[in-house]
Amino acid sequence: MTKPIFANTMHQIIINDYLNLMMSFAKEISTKTKYQNFKEVLELIIEYHNTYGENVSMGNWNDWLMIIPINSSVMVNGYFAGLSTKNNSKIIKSYKLLLDNSLELLVRDLKDIEYYE
Repeated sequence: MTKPIFANTMHQIIINDYLNLMMSFAKEISTKTKYQNFKEVLELIIEYHNTYGENVSMGNWNDWLMIIPINSSVMVNGYFAGLSTKNNSKIIKSYKLLLDNSLELLVRDLKDIEYYE
């Protein structure tokens, strides 16, 4: 899997913590094939983030910082909706709640990352 580019160590820790949590939840409730598909979509998000970051400036700094959180949260919510059944709906709801809380903290922490040249 492509590694995201980061603004600094704080950015790396914040994003990796969220991605690792999200991926562990997705893996736990997926078949191998579905999880592989999940990772392929995440790969596209990371590639977009990295490409966008090549030309980042002060004007689009926050846009770049938020690419992975916004796109991956939309992706995982759609993924969970597609996997939800009577048997796993409670665990999926709890995963969504934990990820939403984690995302809220992530967004708050990203605001502290200042633009650099």
